[in-house]
Amino acid sequence: MSRNEPNILVIVNPNAGKRKTRQLRRKLEARQENITVRQTTYPRHSVQIIQEEFDRHDVFVAVGGDGTVNEMATALLGSDKKLAVYPAGSGNGFAREFGFNKNLNKLMATIASGKSLTADAMLINGQVSMHVSGVGYDGEVAHDFAKLPGRGFWNYLFSTIRVFWQYNPIQASIELENETINGRFFMINLANTAQFGYGARIASQANPTDGLLELVLVRPMALWAFVLFSSRLFLGTLKSSEHLSYRSTAGPITLKTSARQFHRDGDPILLESPVKIEISTQKIKVVDTGNTKFCNNSKSSEKSV
Repeated sequence: MSRNEPNILVIVNPNAGKRKTRQLRRKLEARQENITVRQTTYPRHSVQIIQEEFDRHDVFVAVGGDGTVNEMATALLGSDKKLAVYPAGSGNGFAREFGFNKNLNKLMATIASGKSLTADAMLINGQVSMHVSGVGYDGEVAHDFAKLPGRGFWNYLFSTIRVFWQYNPIQASIELENETINGRFFMINLANTAQFGYGARIASQANPTDGLLELVLVRPMALWAFVLFSSRLFLGTLKSSEHLSYRSTAGPITLKTSARQFHRDGDPILLESPVKIEISTQKIKVVDTGNTKFCNNSKSSEKSV
């Protein structure tokens, strides 16, 4: 092994496509002496694995979905270690935004280049969020989706349709540094990156390297408007309107609502108000795939897209 080659620890979530992850593990174990593969066996096991292996490795590769990425990012936040992703989950929102795909040879070549981005992390009541979190409609969908026996896009679509027909908008008060916003909302999103996953882009202007997050406010809407909204969401062409507005801020944001069903990076969680949201002072190094448009441009406090 070359002295300059990084030591790589690959952490595999076996629940993210069992047959495919077994095949991937065999390929990795036969590949190079600087690659170690470990498999999780229970929730948040990846955090313990990183603690055990921290000093022996330079790059930590998440094989799984956004939940696996969130766990590993939480453990690596504020360190000089690098995070990479081999997407094996459902939505893969973080991986899509940072340009990771299932080309294993390219991933290893990218890691070997040594390039990285310094990315932001959000804190939601102290819990780390790496790409998009929220409350309201998408929070209800996340909780409904988690109850289904299978994952994948079609189950996710089924949840989005079923929840819409029984959903009631939430009442909320949102306190920013120079503004308080009160009202009823279809959903409230906190975006560090542009998309939920599956290519659904809620905040195309979001930049996870600029020290800001996007507060996305979606007002209640009729069925016809929801159909248009959903189409534009997946086409990446959402624009500010009477139903949709944005704020760019480093926080803190204080959110008060009786709704408790939030999601953090797509995973369902329960939170009690008030909920404090801010950008963490600690950053994370993410392997640079060269497939992003991130730059450190300044943003206005409110924008239209």
